[in-house]
Amino acid sequence: MPRKFQSKGLKKQKKSYSGKKKTHTFKVQAMIHYKTQQILSLCTSRGAVHDFELFKRNLNQIPFGAFILADKGY
Repeated sequence: MPRKFQSKGLKKQKKSYSGKKKTHTFKVQAMIHYKTQQILSLCTSRGAVHDFELFKRNLNQIPFGAFILADKGY
């Protein structure tokens, strides 16, 4: 009878694997200044993470009083 085991490699793969897309994913969210094109914030995540969750993680890096333009997903 074959043994069932789970290696450490599989656990690492699960962190970045998206069941919806059936592949490993890496999400990057960049916030830039509209006029100067200067990068204000850069946030990354592996796997299935909602866009707003990344936004909340990066909230402290956004300048006070900044105008944010985002799509309906936020």
